[in-house]
Amino acid sequence: MAGVRDPAFWRRFSMAVHLDEEKGTMSDSRSSAPSAKALTHTDSWLERTRKKQRRTRILGWVIALGFVILIAVVVMLLLWLAKVGPFKQKPS
Repeated sequence: MAGVRDPAFWRRFSMAVHLDEEKGTMSDSRSSAPSAKALTHTDSWLERTRKKQRRTRILGWVIALGFVILIAVVVMLLLWLAKVGPFKQKPS
């Protein structure tokens, strides 16, 4: 298993665990019954990071594809100009 690449991962992880523990102790201290509403982490930093990575990959592929298409258009234009344009040699 590979290690975590982000150097700030453990700091954020520790802070998230600490915050979860604080929320758990606060709800436990107010009432002895467990909370009916479970904590949901729909917008956690890990999910946001994954979304950013996915968006970055997609944008990278779009840029690469656009670059390849641009090169193909330039090559086609040069071939067309060589056939009909000013690069064509005139018979003498």
